[in-house]
Amino acid sequence: MSGKDAIIEKIRSDAQDVMTGLSEDANKKGMEIIHVAQNDAKIYAEKQMTESYAERDEIIRRRITVANLEVKKIILAAKQKVIKDAFEKAADAIRADKKRYEKMLAGMVQCADDGDVITFSEKDKGLVTDAWFASVIKKMDKKPKKSDTYGDFSGGILIAGKGSDKNFTLEVELSGVREDYEPQIAKLLFGE
Repeated sequence: MSGKDAIIEKIRSDAQDVMTGLSEDANKKGMEIIHVAQNDAKIYAEKQMTESYAERDEIIRRRITVANLEVKKIILAAKQKVIKDAFEKAADAIRADKKRYEKMLAGMVQCADDGDVITFSEKDKGLVTDAWFASVIKKMDKKPKKSDTYGDFSGGILIAGKGSDKNFTLEVELSGVREDYEPQIAKLLFGE
């Protein structure tokens, strides 16, 4: 090998050594970058998982709260229906005692003035005859009139007057009782 060939070979050998060194450094640096990226990805994934679990738990907590509110609304509606049904049965019980109910209706009629029109319940059609009405107003100084039509209420009367109307239906009369006694009734029925 001549001197020139030896120099070229030395340059090649040195270039090869430099290239091998650079390649090893590049591989080492690449592996470090990959390791850092994998570590960052793992930390990011754990953070996302933690946030995801927290978000999931919050969604579940909210849904449980909404479900509990819905259950409470359903229970309240059921309780209100039970109390409403109890007052409807009370109206039926009032109407069931014919003699006392007739006295009550007669007392209500006494609140009418001359020319007022009294409407009775459809349910009282058989009880409130023209003869019965005539006997009640015969005892009064005023002369109200009986309506030819009947109302869609559970009992009692409606008085339509010139100056004002009066509502003596059982629904209205019992609503006052209901307002006063509903807490005690709920306590008796539901132990609240």
